[in-house]
Amino acid sequence: MRFDTLAVHAGAPSFTIDGAHPTAPPLVPASSYWYDSADELDRVLGDQQPGYSYARYASPTVVAFEEAVAALEGAAASVAFASGMAAIHAAVRQFAPSAGGTVFVSNDCYGGTFTLLGSTLNREGLTVRFTDVYDVGALEARLRQERPSALLVEVVSNPLERVADLVAIARLCTTYGVALIVDSTFTTPYLIKPLSLGAACVVHSATKYLGGHGDVTGGVVACASAEQAASMRNWRKYTGSVLGVLEAYLCVRGIRTLPLRVARQCANAAAVARALAADQRVERVYYPGLAENRDHPTACRLFPEGLFGAVLAFGIRDADRSAVMRFLERLELVRAAPTLGDCFSLVLYPVIASHRGLTQDERRERGIHDNVVRFSAGLEDPADLIADFDHALSGLVV
Repeated sequence: MRFDTLAVHAGAPSFTIDGAHPTAPPLVPASSYWYDSADELDRVLGDQQPGYSYARYASPTVVAFEEAVAALEGAAASVAFASGMAAIHAAVRQFAPSAGGTVFVSNDCYGGTFTLLGSTLNREGLTVRFTDVYDVGALEARLRQERPSALLVEVVSNPLERVADLVAIARLCTTYGVALIVDSTFTTPYLIKPLSLGAACVVHSATKYLGGHGDVTGGVVACASAEQAASMRNWRKYTGSVLGVLEAYLCVRGIRTLPLRVARQCANAAAVARALAADQRVERVYYPGLAENRDHPTACRLFPEGLFGAVLAFGIRDADRSAVMRFLERLELVRAAPTLGDCFSLVLYPVIASHRGLTQDERRERGIHDNVVRFSAGLEDPADLIADFDHALSGLVV
């Protein structure tokens, strides 16, 4: 099936109720399950027979979401988690399970990922090396010399919209025996399927585009092998990071309209990017859909024609932190909130939100200056979005 059809049908219920087939997955809130036969319960608990026993292990609604994601990503299986951060934690530990292991991480990564790996996992004995994934030659040299267990890469970086050459990076990881973990939250399987390029697994914050309506928190890892998925389920079982049943239901609902939403959001982002790029009050626009963007050729190779993602960033000319805060307060349609991928258009100030955990020097090293704002396009009319930005910018003395 083509992607649009698959999004509508993947994860559909496989059971009947008195011979009737429900069109939505069951919302089963049960925390545990019993069987007429104690021997059957024993077999289910011992993984000798498929079935449900305890919600921390699996539940029908969560399985429906996992099956839908696996179908969209072309994965052997997927494993759902309580958040995107829990999914990243599990994926990294899957390929670097013991103290003393080494993991490479894109230097231009999400602030939460930076803090989790650079601080928390370092204390657990994992060696984390932040590296420039956009210089493929230098990356190859480091992979060849240091041979890390895994490399974690975001297809499109947060917030500066750098596009990693995933084809070249996957080839290097295969050559040097490095597991490639791809965070595809910004791109979704509608834009790219990293497993088909050789990635070991793909991570999503389902809070964003998969859920898509600003009403769910969740994460998921799509795995290249069933063995990986089984290992991550075991991790989830004992860390208690399972996705809730209602959240799984909402994620399945969101997936049904994923291609429609992402296509419109990409178009809106492109329109806003062009308008901001022509505005003298804007110093720079970070969006790979602009021909002048340094990663535009890479994006054209990786993504479907005309689709460059629904997130962009821009720097307000001569603005300091105080000016940016006034800009946020003057917005009337676009909402300032620390997330993305919602039906509503949203802005985020990385200094106080996504990259708050980094020092000012660490942010500056990554090009995240005090005048940079991130924008996530929603489903509104783009003319209204552009007018709202014009209004907010007009109130600044720069």
